[in-house]
Amino acid sequence: MPIYRLLANSAFDSDKVRVMEEAYECACRQLELCGDHIDQLTQLVARKVIEKAQAEVGLDAKLICERSLADLRVPKY
Repeated sequence: MPIYRLLANSAFDSDKVRVMEEAYECACRQLELCGDHIDQLTQLVARKVIEKAQAEVGLDAKLICERSLADLRVPKY
């Protein structure tokens, strides 16, 4: 998945990486993106999750997921 490639050799600690992975998987589930394929949409989601995680003080994957989807203008289900 794209987020793993984007986080490789990053300066994030392991807890932050775990939260970003959870948030990314949450967003992909809500968008019904599955599998290990990489396309422009999954890369966009991964980059948005990382952007939101960098701005967040806490380590709440669900909140990062929700805010990422809101930025991408995805309606709540």
